[in-house]
Amino acid sequence: MIFAPKYTLQKTLICCYTLKAMKNWIKRLLSGVAIGVGSAIPGVSGGTIAVIFRVYESIIWAISNFIKQFKKAIVILIPILLGIVIGIIPTMILMDKALESFLFGVICVFAGFIVGSLPKIAKELKCEKVNSYYIVVLVLAFVITAGLGILSIVRQSDTKELFENPEVWFYFVMIPVGMAASVALVVPGISGGMILILFGFYKPLITNTTETAKECLSGDWSNFGPQFGILACFGVGVVVGFIIASKIMNYFLTKYHTATFYGIFGFVIGSLVALFLNNDIWEYYMIWADGNYLAIRKEIEIPVGIVLFIICAILSYLLIRYENNREIEESENKEKPEN
Repeated sequence: MIFAPKYTLQKTLICCYTLKAMKNWIKRLLSGVAIGVGSAIPGVSGGTIAVIFRVYESIIWAISNFIKQFKKAIVILIPILLGIVIGIIPTMILMDKALESFLFGVICVFAGFIVGSLPKIAKELKCEKVNSYYIVVLVLAFVITAGLGILSIVRQSDTKELFENPEVWFYFVMIPVGMAASVALVVPGISGGMILILFGFYKPLITNTTETAKECLSGDWSNFGPQFGILACFGVGVVVGFIIASKIMNYFLTKYHTATFYGIFGFVIGSLVALFLNNDIWEYYMIWADGNYLAIRKEIEIPVGIVLFIICAILSYLLIRYENNREIEESENKEKPEN
C-alpha cells in the first residue's frame, strides 16, 4: 500500500501523455485532410491551409531534419501525409463534378476560409518594424501568385490527348510537373492546381484518374497500366520537389523569418485573386456571359457563393480566435505556481 500513490501517479502521467499524443495525432491527421482537400482545388494552396492549421513550420522542420531526427520527424509527418491522401482522392473525384456544376460556390468557400485566417497570418508580421525591403517581398509574392492565375487564362493549354494516349517521353515529363506542383505544399499561397492548370494538366489529370478508377471498379483494367504510370511519375516528382522546397523554406524561415512571412502573406493575398481569375473559372464566366449555365443558374449560384464566403470567413476567424484563446489560457495555467 505504501507504493500505491506513486504507482497511481505514474499511471496518471502515462495516461495524460497518451491522450495528449493521441490528440496531437488526430489534429495533424485532420490538418492533413484539409491540406489534401485544398491542394486538389485550383487557386487553393496546400501551404496556406498548413499555415491556417498551424502545422506549416512543423512540416518544414520535419522534412529538413528527416535524417537527423528521424523518429521525431516521422511522428509528425505520418498523420499529416495520411490525411493528405485521405483528403486529396475524394476531392479530386468531387472536383471532376464541381468543375461542371458549382465551381464558383466551391471557390467562395475556400476564399472565405482564407480571408478569415488573414488576421492570424498577419500577426507574424508584427515581430519587426516594417521597412521597404519587407514591402517589396510582399508585393513581389502577390504579383507572382496573382500572375499565375491570369497567365493560366492567357495560355489555355490542352494536353488531354497526351493523357489518353501517353508516349514514353510523356512519363518523364510528369516528374518535373510533379516537382513544380509540389511547391504548393510548401509555399503558402501558391496553388498546385493553378500550376497544373498553367501547364494544361489539371483537368486531364483529374478526369483520367477518376475515369480509370471507375473503369477498374467496373472490371475494366485495360487503361490501368498507362494511367498508373503517369500518376507514379507525377508522385515521384511531388516527393522530390517537396523535399527540395522544404529545405529551401526551412533555410529562409531560419535566416529571414519575418521577411519570409511577409512573402507568405503576399502569396496568400495573391491566391485570393488567383482563385477568382484562373482558366477553369474563366471558362465558367464565359458560359455565364453567353447566358447559359451548366447546372445552377448564375442568379442562384452567385448569391449562394457570397453567403458561403461570408459564413466560412466568419467561421474560420472564430475557430482561429478560439484556438488562440485556448493556447493563451494553457500558457497562463502553466506559469501559475503550484500551491
